[in-house]
This record gives sequence, structure tokens and C-alpha cells, in this order.
Amino acid sequence: MTRILHVTEAMGSGVLSLVDSISRRQAEEGADVEVLFTPRPETPTDEALHARFDDRVVLRRVTTGGRLGDFRALSRAVVDAAEGADAVHAHSTIAGAVVRLALGRRLPAERVFFSPHGFAFLRLDLPAPVRHGVRMLERVLAQRSTLVLTSPSEFAIARKALRAPRAHLLQTGIPSESVSRNPRKGDPDRRPTVGMVGRVVHQKAPWRFAAAARALAAQADFVWIGEGASADERRWFGDAPVRVTGWVSPPELAQLIDSMDVLLFPSLWEGMSLSLIQAQAQGIPAVVSDVVGNRDSVEDGVTGFVCRDDDALIDATARLLRDHELRERMSAAALAWARRALTDDAIGRDSLALYRLAAVREGVRPR
Repeated sequence: MTRILHVTEAMGSGVLSLVDSISRRQAEEGADVEVLFTPRPETPTDEALHARFDDRVVLRRVTTGGRLGDFRALSRAVVDAAEGADAVHAHSTIAGAVVRLALGRRLPAERVFFSPHGFAFLRLDLPAPVRHGVRMLERVLAQRSTLVLTSPSEFAIARKALRAPRAHLLQTGIPSESVSRNPRKGDPDRRPTVGMVGRVVHQKAPWRFAAAARALAAQADFVWIGEGASADERRWFGDAPVRVTGWVSPPELAQLIDSMDVLLFPSLWEGMSLSLIQAQAQGIPAVVSDVVGNRDSVEDGVTGFVCRDDDALIDATARLLRDHELRERMSAAALAWARRALTDDAIGRDSLALYRLAAVREGVRPR
């Protein structure tokens, strides 16, 4: 039986969903799977995690006091848990660094895998010198691992910016049964709704959404699904006509997405947003910023619009609001696109094959 160890310090939001999905699918393929993680404030309780993850997946929480202590404890736990593993797969930046530094002399690079779920050096909230330093570190660490990327544009960055000697693309997304069967029908007499899904944080550019709401308030209602710090909500939304829902459960999220006519997703950087994928899979035309992940989740001009600047985001949203027939065409196209390119049914089989292939290509004997 293949033994897989997943490691992350970002057990929340999209990374949590991805780790849940890949570990579940791998267990279904007969692999022996363990997930090692350090908690974040948004990490669910142990009871909630055990209820969510497949019963065959072993969950192991590593908790200490300070942040430096967390990294040292995680490093020790990784070394212990990696004993006998056929593949160690790190998720998110900090876990990626800890795993590759801890196992650099213990496991060949062909058995150590890293998925960034959004490279940290693309974060615009970090100073330019810090981004440069992180990119240089990632370039060095890429020599010690095999990169597993979740979008074509992220794969291209790994090749160009990091000169990664080993990089593979792995399709992620949502289960195919989650894709809606019927495209949405527009009602020209109903006031449309423009929505966004995500935390109210700098990454998601809430001020862009607020600007669109102010410009198009006469044409649509604007709803932000998610929550943030009260100060951030006041600072970025101000007097904009935006309703912020706060945290919602997964069933409530699906219902709220279904009530949208347009998704406006103006983030500054992404990995591969599952909420954007979910909206496409529910047939919602999307207007997105032209960043990694977004441009891979939306077919520009077919299932939505990929926009280069703030004015283009507003113009594209206005165009969809004016033309309900265009929304219907893009809804049908979004469902076809989601079935073809945004599902994760094969992620277990494909990831295990990728682990084996990486080892065979480099002459490492699979266990």
C-alpha cells in the first residue's frame, strides 16, 4: 500500500478544501494517508475536522506556543511522520519551506512534493524586497522538491520565475456531481444581484467591489458573501451600497451563489479559488481580475470576462447586467467548462500516478 503524508500550516479556507479532497480521493484509491497540520485561527475544531475528512485519513495536529516554536515543532513532527512515507506533499508556503528544509538530507527531491496554492512572492501586500527574497528562497527550495501546481499560469510561473527542474500540473476543483445540470435563465424584469465570495481582506480587493457598487447601484444589488474585521469592512466599503453577509455555512453559500446573476471577483492574487470555481459550476458568469488562478478558472469572453484594470471590471459587470441573453449564454458555457476543466474526480488517481512517475523518471525506486 502506498503511504502518503500531507503537511500544511494553512488548515483553513481553500487549502483545507483541497487537502480534504486530495486525501479523500487518495484513500479511495487504497493509499494509506496521513495529514499533519498546525492550526490557524480559522482552522475548524478537531471534531469538525474529523466529521469532514474521510474516516480512513489520519489527522494529526501539531500545536505549540509561539510561531517560531510552531515551525520547530512542525519540523520535528515532519521528520518523525515521514519515516516510511512514499511521498510527502506540503501545502502552502510555510509548510513547503519547513518540509523541504527538514527532509532535504533525508528524502530525495523526487519524493518531496510542494503545492503553493498561490506563490507568496506574488502577494502585493508584501514589500518588494520581501517578495524578491521569498522568490529567491523558492528558487533554491525548488531544487529540493517536485512542484505540484493547480493552474496552468501557476505552472508557467514555476517554470519561468523559479526554473523548477521538476514541476507538474494537477487538475483540482470540485466534484463533478456539484456541477449544475441546467443553465440559468435570465429574467429581464427582475433586479439582478452582483456577488463576491471571500474574506474581507486586502487580497480580495474589497475597495474594487465597493467602487463597482457605487457606479452600478442603479442597476443591481451588491452582496459580499463572507466577513472580515469590522474596521476593514468600514474602511473599504464605507458608504458603498454593499451588503456583507458574514460567515455562512456551505449549504447557505450554495444558495447565495445561486441567487447571483454575476460574480465580480476582483482579487489581487490567487492560487486557484474554489469559490470562483463553484460559481462557474453553478452557471454564474464571472468578471474577474487578470491574476493567476482567476484567468485559469474563467474562459475570457465565453464564461465571463478577465479584466486587466478597475475600469474594465466595472465595464464588464455593467455589460452583463444590461444583457440578460449574454448572461444566459455564458451560464451555459460556464457549466460545460466546469464539467470539462474544473472538477477533481481524478485527483486521487492522478496525484498517486504523479508521485510514482516523478520517482521513476529520476531513478528513485518506488516503495
